[in-house]
Amino acid sequence: MIVKEKTVNGLPVLCLNGKLDIFSKNAFREIAEQYQANGAKGLVLDFEGITFVDSVGIGILTLVAKAFQKLKGRVILVNPQEQVKAIFLGMNFGKIIPMFKTDESYSKFSEL
Repeated sequence: MIVKEKTVNGLPVLCLNGKLDIFSKNAFREIAEQYQANGAKGLVLDFEGITFVDSVGIGILTLVAKAFQKLKGRVILVNPQEQVKAIFLGMNFGKIIPMFKTDESYSKFSEL
């Protein structure tokens, strides 16, 4: 998995590409923990480039979301590909991490 970090309109955005699975979970967790340690109140996870998520990936997403909730923050997921979105909708995962589609500037969010 490749992670590109950026800040858009004051929001920390992680643009993820590849697979979020057992092999990439530690790298993802370390990046998320850095944002928590630096006082970020949340993260925008851009899943446009994520082609596959396994149960380990879902587990690490849940842990990261709950860690931010403890800090009174939140994690949102944007632009998931159809196959990934279908998995999350089938699990009702939106209750843990809300999913949106957004524009390039991350200024407009629309619920999925």
